[in-house]
Formats: sequence, structure tokens, C-alpha cells
Amino acid sequence: MKNYEVIIAGAGHNGLVVAGYLAKAGVKVLVVEARDYVGGGAASREVAAPGFKTNVASIGHQIIQANPLLKDDELGLKAKYGLEYIFPEKVVGGIFPDDRLLVLSRSVDKTCESVAQFSQRDAEAYRKFYQWGHSQLEMLLAGTFIPTPSFGTMNSYMETSPEGRELMRCMYVSGHDLAKEWFKDPHIYNMTDRLGSENMLDPRVDGSGINLLLLVAFVHDYGIGYCKGGSGNLAAALVRSIEDRGGEIRTSSPVKQFKVSGGRAVGVILEDGEEILASKAVVTNFNIIQLDAAMLGTSDLPEEYLHNIKVMRMPGFQPFHQGLALHEAPCYKAGTEADWTSSIEFLPDTEEDLNKIWDDFNNGIPHVDIPLAIPVTRWDPTQAPAGKHTLYLYHYNPYNLKGGAHRWDEIKQEIADKILEYLASRCTNMDSKNIIGRWASSPLDFERNNRAWYQGNFCHIGGQISQNFGLRPFPLVSNYRLPVDKLYICGPSTHPGPGITGGGRAAVVVIMDDMGINFDDVITGSLA
Repeated sequence: MKNYEVIIAGAGHNGLVVAGYLAKAGVKVLVVEARDYVGGGAASREVAAPGFKTNVASIGHQIIQANPLLKDDELGLKAKYGLEYIFPEKVVGGIFPDDRLLVLSRSVDKTCESVAQFSQRDAEAYRKFYQWGHSQLEMLLAGTFIPTPSFGTMNSYMETSPEGRELMRCMYVSGHDLAKEWFKDPHIYNMTDRLGSENMLDPRVDGSGINLLLLVAFVHDYGIGYCKGGSGNLAAALVRSIEDRGGEIRTSSPVKQFKVSGGRAVGVILEDGEEILASKAVVTNFNIIQLDAAMLGTSDLPEEYLHNIKVMRMPGFQPFHQGLALHEAPCYKAGTEADWTSSIEFLPDTEEDLNKIWDDFNNGIPHVDIPLAIPVTRWDPTQAPAGKHTLYLYHYNPYNLKGGAHRWDEIKQEIADKILEYLASRCTNMDSKNIIGRWASSPLDFERNNRAWYQGNFCHIGGQISQNFGLRPFPLVSNYRLPVDKLYICGPSTHPGPGITGGGRAAVVVIMDDMGINFDDVITGSLA
């Protein structure tokens, strides 16, 4: 039997980030993954047609661009292990029913010109809103990729300056209310509502305002990176870095239970009965909801913990996703500028129409008319055979349908077809002759595909203010330590939350500190 110092359960990108830093520190690390591939939400699969890569969950990698993991290339993923990103100039566009197009570009000036088509007043307001967000961005980022302080400590710090107090106010208002403080034209705040809902939270929910402020500033200061060769190449680069430094990855190895002895985590028990031991720590990037007494392998857990994992608040809606293999990239009736905008969102004209969609989601009613479309092969032809294209066609929809989640098996194809029909009605070339192959995943399929995506939630849990920052997932484990000695959690259930953030960097700081390893020495190369 091999001896490991740390075992990581789950090869989502956060688990791989933790393993990457530990391997760089010289720790003997093993990652075990239930599926036959790694990456979690950062995965690219040939599911639509042979030779065509479908990004099965994430595609645009945004927040991670500011993470020192990539910004300073701390693991050598870019310099040594082949990771590359492409940053389109036209970042995201909204197309309205009359085919008018609103584009957020890397350039603030060009964005303001686009906003001015709808409202000169809002164009001036947008510039001021960006400037405000830009001035707050580094303050926000300062605590994003390191262990977050307690919620009270963070609030106390922000109370010490006018800027901090205004930022704190943003944390408690909704994104919708914040947008309406700044903008008057419904096309503008419908666009910002859609942008700010990317963490699967209704933009009218208090606490979502910080998402809008962060994401608008990010569009201009960092852009959205598309991983060359597909989202899965982030995971592939992490695997290369781990294995190059002596770490191991085992796929098709689902964990049944964590092994606990004497109140301490000492390994994992796989579903086939194999036990693998770790001498120093065990880490998981499972969903916090999965980590009940049976999974943790002990009945000696605080009542506070057991209560909190049962009452987690969930996202307001889930992903319904399609991957298409195409002869041609879609050509929008809105024109060539839309064709060369990396991410296109279809939006209604009025606040009432968009609000009805959010309300219908809450009531279990699906929609097909606000898809997001990304033909990433316009910028990265490596994801399809020569001269061909892929399309990432994404929509929000509720897991809990009226009548029950099981109904997704009955209506999945109908909903997929209607989403595609809606897209075709807004394009000039999306008829059946353009489609080579197609794959679709309902919220129920997402849950079946990944055990950590409870009810189809790749965010794990909701992003309400009560489950964010130093409260995520709840105070007892907000420091990445589970209530079993030497058992840790990373991933979307923890700060900084969902998406491709590289948030495992924050968790590994705590893990290394408990192991007596100086994180700064590791990243500067003193221990490499």
C-alpha cells in the first residue's frame, strides 16, 4: 500500500488547485475522482459529435484571471504546463426583441457608445458606475483568494472609510435595486440584471448587488478568458503540474465515506471497499450538503453543524445547457457586431417581462426565450475540426418543476428544441442543415452527472448574503475546517464561492498552516 500525506476527494478544479500547491510544497498527495475524467465544471467533452469539444459546464473563466494562481502564474500553469487564454474584445452583448444590440466591450469608451444608443444619460451613468466599481475592485479582490475573515471583522474593516461603507451597503442591496439607482432605461438594467445573475441568484434578492458591481468592473479590467482548447485544459494543466511534482490522480474511484479514527480523518473508503490512508490531512470539494454524519464517518458532530447542512438556501434556478456541433457559427439578425461578440444574451425590453421570468422560475415554470449563446470557435478554432464550429447554448431553468423534478425526463427534449427554435428565429443560418450534432443536459441531468451538484446546482448552495464571504457555507466551517480533525473542505461550498475562481488557493493556505508549511515560501519557490 502506498503512503500518502494528503488525500483529496474530488477532482473539480478547486480540488486540483489544492493538490497543485501541496505538490509544489513537496507533500505526497493523491486526488481521487468518482468520474472517469477530471475537472468538475471545468471539463470539455466530445459529446455533441466526434472532434467537437463541448464545454459541459463552465466556458468563460473570469474571476480566476485576478487570482495569483494565474495572475502571478504561481504553479507555472501558463509558463510550464501549456495553459493559454483568449480574451475577446467584445465581451458580452444583449440582443433585444427589435434586434438592437448592447455590447459591453473591454473598452469603457466603446461600451458607453453602445449604451448611448438607448440612453445618453445612462451612458454617462455607466462610466461613473464603472469608475466606482474599478475603485472598489482591488479592495474586493484583496480578500477573494485568501482565507476570508469573519463576517463581523470584514464589516468592521469596511466601516472605517466612506468607500468601505458604500461597498458594505452594496453587499446588502439587490443587484436590481443597485442598477436602478444608476440607470433609468430598462434595456440597461435588464442587461445588468442578466449579467449579475450568473451565480444563479435572482438579481432582485438582497445581497446580489455586490455581484453586479464586481462583474461590471471585471469586464473592463480583466475581461473574460476562454481557455484555449476548451475549459478542460485548465484541469489538464493542473494535472500536469501535480503529476510533474510527484502527485497522483485516480479517476473512476468514488468515495463512499471518509475514514475517521480517534476523532481524526485518516483516509477515504471507496465504494468498492478499498481504504486509502492519509497521514496528515483529508480534503474534499464535495457539496457541504453531502457531508452528513454517514459521509463523514462519525456520529460525533455538533448539532449546529447537522442543523445547518439541512437548511442551506439554494440557488434560484439551475442550468439547462446544450452543446452543438455546427458547419457555421451562428449569424445573428442583429448584425456582424453581434456575430463577433463572444457571449450573446437575448433579453426582453421591459422590466416586467424579465421579472416574470424570475417569478416563473420560482414557481417551477420553465422558459426558453432568454438563452445565452457562445460560439467560442470564432476565437478558438482548436475546439472543432477545421472550418467547423461549436456553440455553447445555455439557459436558466428551475430544477423543481411544477409537478416535480422527475418531469425533466418527460419535457427535456421539448424544452431543448424550443430553445434552439428561439435561437434560430434570431439568426439567419441556424436551420437543421447547419447542425452536425447536439447534446443537452437538464438540471436533473446535471445532478445525475455530478454528485456534488445537488438539485443540479454547480454553485452547490445559494449566494445569498447569509451564505457568502465569512458566512459561507456557515460560520462553523467558514475557515475550511470541517468538524472532524484534519478534514477540510474546498470548492463552491466555500469562499469565494461558485464559478471558475481558483478558490482552492484560499483553502490550501489554511491546510498548509495547520501542517506547519509556510505558504509564502511555497509560492516564492523556497520549498519548490
